[in-house]
Amino acid sequence: MTSSWDLSMKRLFALAAQDLITFVLPGACHVQQASGEFVLSIEPPLTELGALYADALSTCTLAGKPLLIHLEFQSRADTSMPQRLLMYNILADRRFGYPVLSCVIYLRRCGVPVTPYQRFLPDDSPVHEFYFRIIKLWEFPAQELLARQLPGLLPLLPLSRDGRSRQVIRTMIERLQQTRQYELLEVGLLLASLAWADASASERQWLQEQFTMLTEFLQELKQTDAARALIEEGLQQGRQEGLQQGLQQGLQQGREDLIAGVRSRFPQLEPLARTVAPHLHSLRTIHQLLLAVGLASDAEQLRALLLAHLSDSGGQPPTAPTANGSQP
Repeated sequence: MTSSWDLSMKRLFALAAQDLITFVLPGACHVQQASGEFVLSIEPPLTELGALYADALSTCTLAGKPLLIHLEFQSRADTSMPQRLLMYNILADRRFGYPVLSCVIYLRRCGVPVTPYQRFLPDDSPVHEFYFRIIKLWEFPAQELLARQLPGLLPLLPLSRDGRSRQVIRTMIERLQQTRQYELLEVGLLLASLAWADASASERQWLQEQFTMLTEFLQELKQTDAARALIEEGLQQGRQEGLQQGLQQGLQQGREDLIAGVRSRFPQLEPLARTVAPHLHSLRTIHQLLLAVGLASDAEQLRALLLAHLSDSGGQPPTAPTANGSQP
């Protein structure tokens, strides 16, 4: 099941692939995202292996030569991780014909595997020796991430060694606002809400206030002449059909991510999320709702927010049990 952690990191990769690639393998250049979906079989005996989905797969170059970089984002221990990485690695190599570097980025403290992954026969003859990389974000001081001067790493500050600090969050907000990286900032605040899930009520309230201030600021920004000029200039310079197609694809993916995020935290609200999603026509609104999913203290709080968006769009809520199991 897709989690809010997965959704946040996949969104971060979509926004800042090169910065994450540089973090994993300095000197590598991101070319484009590659399909990480591998369909092995639809036969019943292999149902559990019918389709595999890598979190991120990037076609890159290093020293002028092609390679693939495969990333997995992990928020909890998984003893099968080495075998999973090996399987993805072989499948990507087979499909694209390039060497593949696999790396798992651990988002919060948990047990991690040992690299290389080795398997031996009973007589100690080697069968596998698979090297992969491991990044444990909780071991990185915030200052080390800041020193790399990569905007795409700033949303990871809440997951750093000293990420449970208001000053670190303020620094993330200030740096991303200075460079007008507002979508990265939304991802950073969502990751902060996940990392601070067990923080005190006062700390979570402070984090909610930061999100509220960001939302209000963005609303004001939309009203300025400068913002309108930038939008008009971008529309004139872009290819209209391509922009529209990309927007529609982004909206559809965003709606699916929202449904998956709601299902992950509050499964009982999935029918409502599915009703609301088609009425969302702004990526900004979808991203803000994703952040609200992570910050919501209970199902009723999120239900009220979803219903508000449905009401604004003129839609009707589904006839389904509420969070406490009663009929509406």
